[in-house]
Amino acid sequence: MRLEQLEYFALTYQTKSYAAAAKQIPMTPQGLSKSMHSLETELGVPLFVVSESGELEPTPYADDVLAFARRYDTSYTSLKESIKRRLDVERGQVEVGICLGILGYLGPDFIEGFSAAYPNITLRYYEVSDSVCDERLRKGDYNLALTIAPYENDFLTKELYSTPVFYWLNADDPLARKSSLSIGDFEGRDVAMPGSDFKCYSTFASQCEKADVSSRVTYTSAEIFRLYEFARQGLGLSFSAGHLAEMPIFRDNPEVVALPLEGAYWRFGISRLPFRPLSWAEQAFYDYCLTGVPSLSVTNQFES
Repeated sequence: MRLEQLEYFALTYQTKSYAAAAKQIPMTPQGLSKSMHSLETELGVPLFVVSESGELEPTPYADDVLAFARRYDTSYTSLKESIKRRLDVERGQVEVGICLGILGYLGPDFIEGFSAAYPNITLRYYEVSDSVCDERLRKGDYNLALTIAPYENDFLTKELYSTPVFYWLNADDPLARKSSLSIGDFEGRDVAMPGSDFKCYSTFASQCEKADVSSRVTYTSAEIFRLYEFARQGLGLSFSAGHLAEMPIFRDNPEVVALPLEGAYWRFGISRLPFRPLSWAEQAFYDYCLTGVPSLSVTNQFES
């Protein structure tokens, strides 16, 4: 019994057809049939019978083989992950997921500073949306991730940074005369946000639903300059954050006003799975994050 033979069997079980399964492999239906008959001979039991409709019907023995194949696949995947992790440890390699927007705050000096402090460690990082970052951390694609709040309950997360959520709006908007926004100010308004893969989107939708506020997210973009332009043109309110609102390129334009949303914060931390121990190189990056994340005076400026 070979690994590829189990994979062929699983496809045949799923499609109930040698022809359909063979097309996905690819190989000839005759070759696949021969491989399955060889497996039946090895096990001494029939795995498929031909029904009146011409489909291959799995036998109860096939159900047992499928369960074994799934366990085998899980074990094989686990073995490959263990070998990869051992090689990563030996090579001093760290793979980290980072939610989009975090490096924009941290700046290039953050990664460069770690590389300078640990020249024997190879750091590979992947900038992805919030939901993708959480999913890949959970799957074990990487052991560490800089994630956005609200944090997943099955992660161990140490928060590193928090800043008020701001919204940009055109200076001629009547709301621009306020010192801060409440969720009620969004009633009937058009809003620009990062896409639905970002937690600020779902958090805002939840806030509106809880307060029975009707607003419309009419524009989405992961590009902060596009969100800013939406507000500058007077099309509605656009999501921002404290560190972005304080950047001179945005702050010094009299056409646009940035106001904090009461009780709303953009937060991120470093997350890991509790059952996966960190290698020495991963621990070095984890410790670096705890001491190396810079803070801004704007962080607590609007807290009550």
